Amino acid sequence: MQLEALIESIGLILLMELGDKTMLTTMCLSAQYRRPKLVLLATMTALAVSSIIAVIIGFILSATLPVEIITYVSGFLFLILGFVALVNSNSETVDTCENPGTLFGMFTLVLVSELGDKSQIATLALAAQSLFPIMIFIGAIIGFFIVNSIGAYAGTSIAERIPIKTVKRVVGIIFILFGILVIFGIL
Repeated sequence: MQLEALIESIGLILLMELGDKTMLTTMCLSAQYRRPKLVLLATMTALAVSSIIAVIIGFILSATLPVEIITYVSGFLFLILGFVALVNSNSETVDTCENPGTLFGMFTLVLVSELGDKSQIATLALAAQSLFPIMIFIGAIIGFFIVNSIGAYAGTSIAERIPIKTVKRVVGIIFILFGILVIFGIL
């Protein structure tokens, strides 16, 4: 039963997140900062926190804070980061993650965008139905790790072939598009 809960959780997250905005966000951040391990660390930390919320206190959050508010905050974060990327797109220098604020920004973006997301709700539903919520959490983390590892290393690989100005512009446009789609409930 524990193994079944683990496999079910891994499979669900893999199916839901492959090509989802979190994977694409990880890919864009990795292309922009060219530090896939650090981007993956920030992303996985945010996803772990999101999964813990889903497994332990997700129902409290959804009962006290409307998902719409979380959605709008997430959308506006994408818009802000998109505009910042576009403003900084004329620079030839690769952004580094030496500033702790950059790491916190990546963490915050992923965490807020995952709150109320379909994968968090699915994790919450699985945990509520399972006798093994820890296995659901572990499975979710494994699934997120697989998907976002692909995203982080694909982003870095793409960035090595494309000029940094172009990467920054594309990241900015993608984040603005994500922001608009999230705010209008499409993503």
